Amino acid sequence: MTNDDFAYGSVSKPENTTTPAKDLPSDEPMGALEPVAYFNGAMPTGVTVSQGGRIFVNFPKWGDEVSFTVAEIRDGKPVAYPDEGMNQTNPQDRAAALMSVQSVVVDPADRLWILDTGSPLLSFVI
Repeated sequence: MTNDDFAYGSVSKPENTTTPAKDLPSDEPMGALEPVAYFNGAMPTGVTVSQGGRIFVNFPKWGDEVSFTVAEIRDGKPVAYPDEGMNQTNPQDRAAALMSVQSVVVDPADRLWILDTGSPLLSFVI
């Protein structure tokens, strides 16, 4: 057994895997950036876009003043999604509304998935 065999075990040495320069990503412009919304105060931790171009964001309740935890961007402004009532925690029925969403994702079937930790202020799950 040689040192070369020891370094690679019983697996043969890998082939040269250098990617030709023509196949590497380039920094060629693909278009101009277009702002769709500006945020002041609480910053979203998640953003996702549906196949139809609807933009969803989420604001977990980690300490900043948050009036809704999931929003859809409409005319450049975040609007409570699906509505304000679903974003208002009811102490009598905490499972009836969103509590502290940390992520939103649109899947390939164009469904919006919402991950609600149920733990505002990074505390215990309520």
